[in-house]
This record gives sequence, structure tokens and C-alpha cells, in this order.
Amino acid sequence: MEDKKKYYLQLSVVCVGTLLFSYGLAQLTNKYFHTNHFWVATLFFALTTVGTNALLTNSDKTSKEFVFKTLALSMARLLVCMIVVFIYSLIFKNQALAFTCHFMIHYLIFTVFEISFLLKYIKGTS
Repeated sequence: MEDKKKYYLQLSVVCVGTLLFSYGLAQLTNKYFHTNHFWVATLFFALTTVGTNALLTNSDKTSKEFVFKTLALSMARLLVCMIVVFIYSLIFKNQALAFTCHFMIHYLIFTVFEISFLLKYIKGTS
């Protein structure tokens, strides 16, 4: 139970940090970062990270199934990310580049967070 509290606290810190970082970038007046929807990426990745965590930590981490689930969820997340960016670019053509840049930054930050958590999770009780 203590590990879950620590995880959600760390996730909250990452979410607030990326949201503030994204807000700061959105205030720049260049075509690469100026967008009104900077918060969408934080919300998307916070939800997908919680969902991935819930799916992966409820199974046996020593089996081959855990590795398969991890890879499958990573691929599914990447596919959903591409779909979200594509749909956004169709709806808001003038801010598509800036949104994509924000989305890529969030993807990298949340992927590093998720991988570091999974490595700690695997080493923690094995």
C-alpha cells in the first residue's frame, strides 16, 4: 500500500511538472510550442500511465506474460499516441506542429517515468 502512495505521489509530481513546463513552452510565440491545448498531452499521458500501471502490476512479474504485456501495452500506447496526434492535426491544423512537439516531450518524460517505475517494481519483490 505504501508503494502505491509513493507511486501516485511521484506521478502527481511528474504531471504537475510537465504541465508547468508545457505551460511555459506554450507562452513562447513561435510555431513549435505556442498552442492553447498544451494541457491535453499531460492529461492523456497521466491517464494512460495509470492504466498501464494498473494492468501491469496486477499480474505475475516473473512470467513471460509480464514481458509480453509490457511490450504489447507500449506498442498499443504508441499507436494510440499517433492516432491522437493525427486526429488533432486534422481538427486544429494551425496548431498541429506545436501540439505534436508538446506531445513528443510528454511522451518521452512519461515513458522514462514508467520504465523507471517498472524497473523498480521488478527488482522490488523478485
